[in-house]
Amino acid sequence: MQFNDPLIQSVYAAAAASGWQAARQRVLALLIEHLGASSGAWLTSGPSGLSGCYTESPDSGFSRSSLQALHFQEGQALSAEASGPPLRILRHAHAGSPLLSLLALRWPAQPVRPPPEQALLQQAVMHGAEAAALAMRLFVLRDEWLREMGRQNRGAAALVDARGTVHAASERFLELTGAAGAPRSFALPQAMLDQGGAFVRDGLHIRVEASDDLYLLHVRPPLALDILSPREQQIARGLGEGKTFKSIARNCGIAVSTVANHATRIYRKLGVYRREELVEAIRSSGLRQGS
Repeated sequence: MQFNDPLIQSVYAAAAASGWQAARQRVLALLIEHLGASSGAWLTSGPSGLSGCYTESPDSGFSRSSLQALHFQEGQALSAEASGPPLRILRHAHAGSPLLSLLALRWPAQPVRPPPEQALLQQAVMHGAEAAALAMRLFVLRDEWLREMGRQNRGAAALVDARGTVHAASERFLELTGAAGAPRSFALPQAMLDQGGAFVRDGLHIRVEASDDLYLLHVRPPLALDILSPREQQIARGLGEGKTFKSIARNCGIAVSTVANHATRIYRKLGVYRREELVEAIRSSGLRQGS
């Protein structure tokens, strides 16, 4: 069995078993253990290197800014092994993506075994970086699966950094944003990222959530029920579930007459005349309880 085979199996298993943040931390720990290092840090960013996802082991001695400042060649030793702990800086350009992973690994001053040769180090880092990227792709594909199950309002998801570099995205996200076959970038104003919540931009409905160092974006095209106010959507859900005006009024804490007035506006806005038509409009839009 080749030197890196056990590591390769472990990092991809970690990617499939964990959320993307936990997967990065686990992959870094596996790399450190397998390669005999004592600590490490890992930055994945776009071409600028000014934003992205940073992960480090305890007491790594590194920081996001220190990795951003590094411009050493792959595998270059930053301190001679005879005079200080071995240190290796390795780069991996992600396949089909503008992302670059920069990994710094430090060995003890008197390691049990010396750092592996350059080719083995590079292979290990490549598989670790791609395994973490796989964990991100699995994360954003959750909404695609929900959409296939009829949740039309779930949209399509992507993880982006503050510079707009796409770290992972579903194919539907790329299609909706016009990024298919184009550079993987989807920049939003910083104020929108900081505020979070839901927005409409260029005809697309976008929901922004902070996700560790990155931002999780949910993007979907307009739906029929978007023309309803939040209260009207709440009442439309109740009507679609077969609830009476009295039951909806009690759940919403409003008068029965208010529910009736909302119902009239809902039917008029959607251009429907019977509850069966309303139920179909709700079903096609994926507007369900808890959506």
